[in-house]
Amino acid sequence: MKTIATLLDERLVVLDADVETAEDCIRLMAGLFEKYGYVKPGYGDAVAEREKGFPTGLPGKGINLAIPHTNNALVNKPAVGVIIPRKPVEFAMMGQKDTKLSCEVIMPLVVQDSKRQVAMLKKMMKIIQDGDLLRRLRDSRDKAEILSSLSVLNEE
Repeated sequence: MKTIATLLDERLVVLDADVETAEDCIRLMAGLFEKYGYVKPGYGDAVAEREKGFPTGLPGKGINLAIPHTNNALVNKPAVGVIIPRKPVEFAMMGQKDTKLSCEVIMPLVVQDSKRQVAMLKKMMKIIQDGDLLRRLRDSRDKAEILSSLSVLNEE
């Protein structure tokens, strides 16, 4: 299993993102994933479509998080992106489409091996349950600090 640190790329961290909607977040990161060779064209459309039927908003400890992702058909290599929006973005809650969450941390996932998706989601659960980490991510103005904060999750 690759650690989160090996999936992080400073070019995939967007601070103070000027985004209004869940789809804005998806399109922003899909563009970066494609630009840097992580995914094939059409990935953003696939994630946006999946988000409608299978939303990815999660209630975190004090701060809500979203982890938009899709199947691996358009993936070249795995990655984790980070978007810290200028203001919270509404995502529907995972498993409860009618419940909307104001998300302050968005971590789009590019999962190449569907068998490893569960392990990756378990790591995401650790982030969700760590209120201090979520606050550090949300409040950070430094990409390196965000990468460093997330890399700590691998020291287990």
